[in-house]
Order: sequence, then C-alpha cells, then structure tokens
Amino acid sequence: MKLMKKALSGIVLIAAMGLSAAVAQQASEPVLVSFASGETITAKDLQQYLGRRVDLKAAARNATGVETVVQEMALARALGLEGDGLGVARRSNSGDARFDDIYAHAIYTKLSPACEQPKDEAAARDFYDKNPKAFTVPTTVRLSRIMLPGTEKVDDEPAVGWLLNQVQAIAGGVRKFDEVATKAEQVYKLEAQGDLGWVVLGGDNTILRALADANPGDMVGPVPDGDFIYLFQINGKRASRILPWSDVSTTAAKRAVSYCREQAQIEIQERMFKKYGVQFDKKAIAGVFDKK
Repeated sequence: MKLMKKALSGIVLIAAMGLSAAVAQQASEPVLVSFASGETITAKDLQQYLGRRVDLKAAARNATGVETVVQEMALARALGLEGDGLGVARRSNSGDARFDDIYAHAIYTKLSPACEQPKDEAAARDFYDKNPKAFTVPTTVRLSRIMLPGTEKVDDEPAVGWLLNQVQAIAGGVRKFDEVATKAEQVYKLEAQGDLGWVVLGGDNTILRALADANPGDMVGPVPDGDFIYLFQINGKRASRILPWSDVSTTAAKRAVSYCREQAQIEIQERMFKKYGVQFDKKAIAGVFDKK
C-alpha cells in the first residue's frame, strides 16, 4: 500500500454556523468519494493532492491511475477515522486528520496480522497445497502498444482519427504495427512504443479486460483513457496457471509471507470501506479529465 506523505487541509469538525457555507462550497466540486458520515473527497481535493505529490502525476494521467490514487486517499482517510475511534494519538505535526498517511500507516500496521514464514519445508509444502491462488500466474500476453496524447496531431490529423486509419491499414496488410509504432514514437517519446514484452493482465479495468478477452493477432483500440489514446496488438498469449511445486519449492516460504500481507491489505481495505460506508463514483472519477 502506498500511503501519502502530506495531507490536505480538511474539516474534522464543522461548527453549526459554518455548515451551510461548507456544503455549498463542496457541492460546486464533483464528488469522487463519499463516506457514510457525509464527508466527501472532491475533484478539488484530488487536484490539490496531486499538486503536492508530483511523484503521482505520471500515474494519474489516465482514468485507471486516477482511480488508484483516489482509492489510496480514501483508505488513508478511513484508517485515520479508525485510529481516532481507537484513541490512538497522532504523532505527526501536519495537523490534518484527513490524509495523514503517516498516521494511517501506523493504524494499518496496528490492524495487520503477523505474517510469519512456515517453519520448515513440510510446512511450506502444506501452505502450497492449501493456497493454490498464491502460486497462480495470471494470464500474460506478448503486447505491442501505441500511445498518443489525445490532443496530439499526426500528419495533421487528430490522434484518434490517425490511429483509426492505421488500424485499417494494418488490417489490410498495407502497413505493419511496428511501422506505425515507429511513427508514433516520433511524436511521443516519453513512453515505450511498440513491443512491451510479456505483460501480466492482473488488474481490473476496461482495457485489461478487453486485452484478456483478445486472441493472438487481435488489435484492441483505439481506446481513450484519460489524456491518452491507445492501440494494442496481441502477439502471444499464455493462460493463467498454477506453478508446479518443483518451480517454487525454494521460494514458497517467502511467498507465504508476501501472500499473507497481500491478503491482509485486501481484507483491511474492504473492512474499512465497509465500516465507514465508502462509495466511489467511477463516472465522476473518469470525468476528472473532462475538466481539463
């Protein structure tokens, strides 16, 4: 879990006389996350947060990345509420209870179970037999990608129109995908174009689901996501599988610890979101890019 290093100024307690003004101000901003208490995380909160967290700006260039950042903000806030409810004192000097990630990390550690290695090979083998998911490799694809800013033009054409023409040219055998990727690289060089190697399809978003359903030789796109337009080609595919014991026997003990931590993160997040009634508005989150 990545936790945020600085907090936004937020309202912990609103005096009755200032309530209507606060609600009116909040209503003018798209609400990305709501809590059962009525508290929200707005697009303005996100914008201010990313203004300070320059390391997250790259991750937030598409809707999937923005959703991840917002989810982390919500978890930090929920953990803060949990810590306050448990009476855990705050040690940071930020004075901001909303996104105090130092405090949130302390509460997360407090809630996390002890994850210990199996004591011997027999115990490690027992863990392997009882937890096949821990040793399951997700579907992987040999993937090529073309990525262009949505506002960019190529050969005096908008990126999406240019990519649509390239799809037709590739499908008709007039052009190769790698040739189009080389052309795109002349326009946008900040990300890898063309062959990305073998990529794990372990996430849950629209693009990854479309790629998981595609077959070798298929093209997927153009797909808009945030500030960018993508075109993918599937060059190979390996189905999800459980690794044999012979391949993992030497690392199974360490995997038991990492799997325990992964499951703890999922369980704690689900428990905190349920307890504090956290609701995400995915449409509003995707709509963040419409404001640009």
